[in-house]
Amino acid sequence: MAREGSEDAAHDYDHLLRVMAIADTISAREGGDPPTIWAAVAFHDIGQERERHHSGDHAFIGAEMAAELLTNTLFPQQAIPGVQQAIREHRMTGGVAPQTLEGRILYDADKIDGLGAIGIGRLYMITGRYNQKVYSPVPEGIVEPVDPLLVRQLRHRPDYSPSIEFQLLFGNLPERMMTRTGKEIARERFAFMQEFFTRLKKEAEGEL
Repeated sequence: MAREGSEDAAHDYDHLLRVMAIADTISAREGGDPPTIWAAVAFHDIGQERERHHSGDHAFIGAEMAAELLTNTLFPQQAIPGVQQAIREHRMTGGVAPQTLEGRILYDADKIDGLGAIGIGRLYMITGRYNQKVYSPVPEGIVEPVDPLLVRQLRHRPDYSPSIEFQLLFGNLPERMMTRTGKEIARERFAFMQEFFTRLKKEAEGEL
């Protein structure tokens, strides 16, 4: 991460530690191959800076980087393709659901770290980096449900805000978790987040 020049506080080393802990909790109940899960978690966001500076998709960039970093090491070499697949399929806006158990565990753990109090903080880290809004309504003309790829485009707008991201992308997120354990954890965190953004809207619009 240091070599890549990572400066994204929402996708930092602490994020990896939290996702690793969540993945271990899910895996303890759901199964999966631990080395594959751990490596996929460790490298799932390694392509973030290259995407930011050179475009592309950090999931695909990261999958290639993971293979380069793991090849000819003590890591079980036969597990590298599984690590790559899990990383390629971990994005909520990627359009392809994870096909392996290890990929589903990474997907759930990564998304759960975007929920609850931590999730609120991370959203504001991201929008704050681009001097975007504390609160703004969904832009006119946007009809829900939206294609997740449209959300990627909206993220570049100066009037974007965490409230827009939550409304357009998080609506049924707990039910989109890929494991039973992931769903249970996500539901509790989502409820807290929903309460926060409901109050935020009322305060921003002068109702409180």
